[in-house]
Amino acid sequence: MNNNLGWHALALLVVCIWGSTFVASKILLLAGLSPAQIMTIRFLIAWLLMLPWCHRRLITNLKDELYFMALGLSGGSLYFLAENTAVQLASATSTVALLVCTTPIITALINRLVYKTEHLSSRFLLGSLIALCGVSLVVFNGVFVLDDDPLVIILSIGASVTWAIYCLIIRKLERRYSSAVITRKVFFWGVITMLPVIFFEDLDLRILTDPTVITTACFLAIIASLGCFLAWNIVLRRLGVVVTGNYLYFNPVTSLITAYLVLNEHITWLAIVGCFLTIAGVYLCNKKKRGKN
Repeated sequence: MNNNLGWHALALLVVCIWGSTFVASKILLLAGLSPAQIMTIRFLIAWLLMLPWCHRRLITNLKDELYFMALGLSGGSLYFLAENTAVQLASATSTVALLVCTTPIITALINRLVYKTEHLSSRFLLGSLIALCGVSLVVFNGVFVLDDDPLVIILSIGASVTWAIYCLIIRKLERRYSSAVITRKVFFWGVITMLPVIFFEDLDLRILTDPTVITTACFLAIIASLGCFLAWNIVLRRLGVVVTGNYLYFNPVTSLITAYLVLNEHITWLAIVGCFLTIAGVYLCNKKKRGKN
């Protein structure tokens, strides 16, 4: 790609796929798999598929391996456990969806604290506010219900913080390792750090013989995990943490459209307005000053 437009398009494609995975996850949950089992299966399959063509540097030095383990925790086990546990506890899942969508602004703020040279422009802050307002309309979809359970709020924000940490740790490793190596390490340590949870859960192996479960799990592993994590890590390298993170605002938009197409869920005019506000906000966040590329 000779210009950044291609990388922006790739970031949007990844988020669109991630936004649609809630339908796939719901299918597996209804089949009898737990959130931890779903994450472990999709990461394990993705890791095994990467080994034949990305088998170098399986072991690095201790310091970097600790960084990779932190990636597996923040972008894998901790993130999925925090988000899915919040969804299970919440009386209104819209609360979780809305709070998790604060990830871009949390990422930008942490990035600003860690890297003092990073500056958050007034254009970025205004765009984030507009996008977040748009996301709110999309998430509630005409039904404004909030959950006031403190644990749900803590877990939801915790999921946003862990993903922000994931993106920032990659900045420390991207100069020394390829995106493929980093992605493979994320899958490996994501599975390893989830094992203590899996150990205490029961799994009916007959579930894994169901054709629908197999097809859905392969989609989550090959497309949503292997393909999307690899693409996301490449885009992080090309566009930066803050710019790439802004595309996460599109997650609820894609989820809304997928729910309409697959689950026949109703879309209100408020949600449609929210979609346009989200697009406008992200555009404003990523718009460069006149004279810059």
